[in-house]
Amino acid sequence: MSNLSGRYGIFKLKLLGTIFFGLLTLMPVHAQFYNGSQMPFGKSRVQYGDFLWTYYRFDDFDTYFYLNGKELAIYTARYAKEILPELESLLETRMSDKIEFIVFNSLTDLKQSNIGLVSEQQYNIGGITHIIENKVFIYFDGNYANFEKQIRAGMARALIDQSIYGGSVGRQITNATLMSMPAWFIDGLVSYIAEEWNTEIDNYMREGILSGRYRKFNHLKGEDAIYAGHGIWKYIADKYGKQAIPNIIYLARVSRNVETGFLYVLNISFRNLVKEWYESYRGQYLNSDEGRQKPVTAPVQKKVIKAVVYDRVRLSPDGKYMAWISNQDGQVKVWLHDTRNGKSKVVYRQGHRLDEKNDLSYPLIEFHPNGNTLGLITERKGEIRFYQINLESKRRTWQFIYGFQKIVDMAYSHDGRRFVMSAVRKGQTDIYVYNIAASAAEQITRDVYNDLNPVFINNSRQIVFSSNRPSDTLTEEPKIIKPGFDHKHDLFLYDYAAKSKVLRRITDTPYANEIQPVEYEKGYISYLGDENGIYNRYLAGFDSVITHVDTAAHYRYFTRTYGLTNYARNIVSHTSSPRSAKIAEIIHSGQYRTIYSYDQAPARGIERLAPPLTGYMEQKLLEVSLLKEKEKSAQTQVKPKERRRRFVSVYAGDPELPASDSLIDLDQYRLGREGLKRPGSKSGLSPVDERDNFVIPKQRNYNVEYRINELVSQLDFNFLSTSYQPFSGGGGPIFLTPGLNAFFRIGLSDLLEDYRIVAGVRLDFNLVNNEYVVSIANLKHRLDREIYFHRQSIEQISLYSIVRYRIHELHYILKYPLNPLLSVKGTATMRKDRAVFMSTDQYNLREPDINRYWVSGKGELTYDATRQLGLNLLDGLRYKVFGEYYQRLDGDSKNTNMVVLGFDIRHYLPIHRNFIWANRFATSTSFGKSRLIYYMGGVDTWLAPKFTTDAPIDYSQNYAYQTLATNMRGFYQNVRNGNSFAVINSELRFPVFSYLANRPLRSDFLTNFQLIAFGDLGTAWTGATPYADENALFTRVISRGPLLITIREQREPLVGGLGFGARTRLLGYFLRADYAWGIEDMVINKPVFYISLSLDF
Repeated sequence: MSNLSGRYGIFKLKLLGTIFFGLLTLMPVHAQFYNGSQMPFGKSRVQYGDFLWTYYRFDDFDTYFYLNGKELAIYTARYAKEILPELESLLETRMSDKIEFIVFNSLTDLKQSNIGLVSEQQYNIGGITHIIENKVFIYFDGNYANFEKQIRAGMARALIDQSIYGGSVGRQITNATLMSMPAWFIDGLVSYIAEEWNTEIDNYMREGILSGRYRKFNHLKGEDAIYAGHGIWKYIADKYGKQAIPNIIYLARVSRNVETGFLYVLNISFRNLVKEWYESYRGQYLNSDEGRQKPVTAPVQKKVIKAVVYDRVRLSPDGKYMAWISNQDGQVKVWLHDTRNGKSKVVYRQGHRLDEKNDLSYPLIEFHPNGNTLGLITERKGEIRFYQINLESKRRTWQFIYGFQKIVDMAYSHDGRRFVMSAVRKGQTDIYVYNIAASAAEQITRDVYNDLNPVFINNSRQIVFSSNRPSDTLTEEPKIIKPGFDHKHDLFLYDYAAKSKVLRRITDTPYANEIQPVEYEKGYISYLGDENGIYNRYLAGFDSVITHVDTAAHYRYFTRTYGLTNYARNIVSHTSSPRSAKIAEIIHSGQYRTIYSYDQAPARGIERLAPPLTGYMEQKLLEVSLLKEKEKSAQTQVKPKERRRRFVSVYAGDPELPASDSLIDLDQYRLGREGLKRPGSKSGLSPVDERDNFVIPKQRNYNVEYRINELVSQLDFNFLSTSYQPFSGGGGPIFLTPGLNAFFRIGLSDLLEDYRIVAGVRLDFNLVNNEYVVSIANLKHRLDREIYFHRQSIEQISLYSIVRYRIHELHYILKYPLNPLLSVKGTATMRKDRAVFMSTDQYNLREPDINRYWVSGKGELTYDATRQLGLNLLDGLRYKVFGEYYQRLDGDSKNTNMVVLGFDIRHYLPIHRNFIWANRFATSTSFGKSRLIYYMGGVDTWLAPKFTTDAPIDYSQNYAYQTLATNMRGFYQNVRNGNSFAVINSELRFPVFSYLANRPLRSDFLTNFQLIAFGDLGTAWTGATPYADENALFTRVISRGPLLITIREQREPLVGGLGFGARTRLLGYFLRADYAWGIEDMVINKPVFYISLSLDF
């Protein structure tokens, strides 16, 4: 009996020990190296202000806007209503749902929004569907031509996406999984629909064709892909008719193959189509550079980088300095060049390299007339700032400029006390003169037309600017009545001294633009014009003749214009310094923008040029001529109706009309802009415009409404809320995943994506140990807040019991972005663990449930400056530094704690196009009363992991948790272990088929297929360093009966691996295969083969 009770006591002790150990080791989640190298990164959006959104609800559109955006919202709806039938006819489809326009006053405001933000990378990409909605985000940059282009592009993309992916959620899930469209296909088609062929596109296409860059069509990305795609769709429309476009889209969707659409509709393979397109444009451009000039001087820049946009070149009045702006993917620098010694330096920096829309409109720079100060206007933290930088002392002074949504351009007066600017206020771009000392603006123009590039001339008595206004008389038209302005800009002169209401028209070219006027010398201005199809420099001279004399002489003023250059490529920016007789310009040739500087010749003795027309401009003028002849012929064939006399209502106070005015053509009559009004009637925009029956509805406040924006249904190998695993003693493989399971998640967000709700479930195949998660996030303000609830069930089977752990966690997360790339994140967690004994026998039936409570805190500093080049192909740097603290609150073990510190840094370098070299260094350590053991070896999400016991484990470290230190290919798990680790990974990633193929690939498998060559180096250890005597690697304990033998071994702590592998996407999942040889103690081991599912390292 005593023997039996003794055995029962031993059984009870072992059982309690197992339970205690299991509860002790189940700790809170969201650790950093919880799953090997799968480290979450991500960019942020910084909100500097709070926008109060309202909207108009029309029949086919909703237009959302905020303060000072009302006029833009109304204009958007008018223009969208006007062009919708045209777009639906072109694409032969109808909009199934409303289009929601979200109108921002500037690109800076748009960049503050959370629209399209993906804060953290997902390593399992299979089964994810982003729901496409009819949301169009547009912004105003001061030019209505660009604003209309955005509206057309947004509507075109909505219709195209609907045609390709479908309107229902079910069709989107199917097509998003099985279809992969190249960038040029959709982006090029959107560009073709949104924008007519113009000088800029023609310049891009000419350079791309003549340089041979567009020959490899499938390799094009970014702007090259857009313009080349635009060109090929235009070629199809011109040769095969516009009706072929919707047929190609339809067959591409049905067959889920781009090439099939072209083959069946055009009866020509895509390869031959591209060849024909290329040869056609090559024939047009082959001799287009003959007879045209190129700059003969050396560039000002010592090195011209093709990825950098150079703009806004300026010369100081004395000619000592030259300044310009460089913009590399959003990272802006203002350069100051000393013309005397040829040295350049950066005097101002702003922004970061981001993979998003690049704002090229800021900063604005201009030299002060004293020559030692550089004026600069920019937007920082959502506000407009005016800086003045002293070039000698480097001292900066700055002030806010209030009352404007954007400043488009500026130029100092001759005394430097004021500057004239083109600025946006309530959706209108007008000319203002700003008094610097008084911080007050004097408005010059008050109408809806684009007024751009103003500059003082003639000792600040006159202002020259570029505008698309049809009349030379200044009128006040504060309301945007009818959409669709003329996109061509002419030059006008305003008499600022006399405050005249009548402008003087300098140029009048109905099919060309004149922009960027600068004072050349007294009586002359220089400007850029594309009259011949290429932006060249022109000269305009002012002159006058006496028309008659009565009591005084009366003059008629006129302007003579002629060309100064005959370049083969566009000039994008130019300047002139009359005092020093120097000029500077930036020429855009292909992917390069080059700065040149010359001596300025006197205006009266300069050679006058007449640049010959390009093929594009000749064709355009021919089409216009034929259209006019057709209209003239039609008018002569139609006999005008006999005009009949009608009664006309005349009101008291109206001026008397002549008899001829009583003859009113009822068929041709149109109501004027102001209309006929009774005396005392109010003018302005009425709620109903009788001309087009456009009704402005009631203005409504925006209320948060949620809609589905993401669905995930995938086979998964991860826990929903990842954590360190309990230390199992080091006897077998480490499974950081729960095995194959079904994962479902749904994401909801509001229209502006400020509020997000995510709910997910991981269904285990036994339907018992399921996992649930719910998250609610508020991203509206700069400080992001999120509440995260997680429930998990895990079973642990010991020799005596089956214990099911029910884990409930509540996380409160705060994230503060310091800038779009750098953020600080803190997480506070409360956790309850409940151990439930399964009733396998009488003893387990009587065991009560055991509850444990934990709290933890975590801090992270994350930097992410990477840009996407393709799937698993990045460019840039990212890193994370983190710290974690865990504390138990209840029972005898309430003093149990653990601290984990570490960081992970990764750099991706493009070798050529999308062939990259990726490198990673990661390290971490744990300390406290409990510790974390890192097992080095293998890869993440290894589907069939194996474990080695060659590396001894130091059980005196009081390990409570375990995780992997990866990648270390060429070994099984546990080639090294300890409470600290460090590893270096290096990979060459070569996307074979997408790099070599010169046509769209039919297979997603081939598109994303990559060959990898890699090397790994690292170690895990106990003690201060890997070579310290405390490292357990150097000690081996052998137990033989009563003998316990301790042996000190001489081993190299560092291990390495070399090998190769392949990557691709299969059925939506990113599949990795690696074959590696491990190197240990200078001995090459037998190779090991790995199959895994994960992105990156």
